[in-house]
Amino acid sequence: MTNVSLGEHSKLTANPAERDRVRKFYTQVLGCPATKESEKIDIFRIGSDFSLGVVYDNSALSAADGLKSIWLELRTPEPEALKARILEFGIQEVPFWDKEHFYFQAPGGQVFRLVGKTEDMSRWQR
Repeated sequence: MTNVSLGEHSKLTANPAERDRVRKFYTQVLGCPATKESEKIDIFRIGSDFSLGVVYDNSALSAADGLKSIWLELRTPEPEALKARILEFGIQEVPFWDKEHFYFQAPGGQVFRLVGKTEDMSRWQR
C-alpha cells in the first residue's frame, strides 16, 4: 500500500527573459489563472487543486536540459483542440516513442503530455 502522494504545488525555474511568454502560455493558451505575478515568481492554478510556481532566475536549466527533467501530464476534455492552440502559439512537438499522445515543451522548459480527461492511463504501456 502506498503511503505517499504528489502534493498540490510544484515549482520550476525559468529564465527571466521567458517571463512574458510563460505568462501568455499559461494564461492565454492553457487558460490557467495567475494567482500571483511578480518579477521573481508567478503562480498559476492548473485545474481545481494544483498550483505551478514559476521562479525566474538566470540559472534556469536550458531547454535541452529541461527535456531530461521530470515530465508532467495535462488532462483536458478536448486534447486535439488544445494541441491546435499550443501549436498555433508556436510550440513544437517533442518527439517521443508514444505516438498516441502529444508531448511538448512549454516556455520555461517544462515538458507536458496531453491526454483526454477521462483517458485511463493507469495501464498505459509502451
